[in-house]
Amino acid sequence: MAETETPTPGAPDPQPPRTRTWVRVALVTSLALNLLILGIVGGAVIGHGRDRGPQATIGPGDYGPYGRAFTEADRAALRAALKDQAPRLGQNRAAVRDGFRDLLAALRAEPYDHARVARVMETQQARVQDQAALMRGLMLDRIAAMPPEARAGFADRLERVLRRGPPRERDRGARP
Repeated sequence: MAETETPTPGAPDPQPPRTRTWVRVALVTSLALNLLILGIVGGAVIGHGRDRGPQATIGPGDYGPYGRAFTEADRAALRAALKDQAPRLGQNRAAVRDGFRDLLAALRAEPYDHARVARVMETQQARVQDQAALMRGLMLDRIAAMPPEARAGFADRLERVLRRGPPRERDRGARP
């Protein structure tokens, strides 16, 4: 009868356990999705205002259903408030752009440094969140300044926009 070799207590295993294939696939898929989302958000931040000339404006759909539900006067007030924040917004866009250069360098580096890639992405995410927080604050200030009937009108328009869903390409210029 053949004896099986039993490991000696405290002795290392002859081969370390292998990572399951599905775990590796899940990690790679997760990284790819994170990069895709970061690319979309970063592209929106970097490209904001391009091809619109020197007077970049907030279009009705630039801030999703909220932007489409505001009246033109509200959007004009938001544009003015954003114009006051132009230096901060410009710094954020420049930092996100620089972050993409850093990300590309980190992705091409050998050996691959996962922690470096994560740091770059976290820094970019913080900048994008700062942009979103700024806009959210401006919209909240605008809503807080509305009299009750204007706020109710905003709610009605927002409800219509939400029922209708995102605008189709041919409807982009239409107002709710």
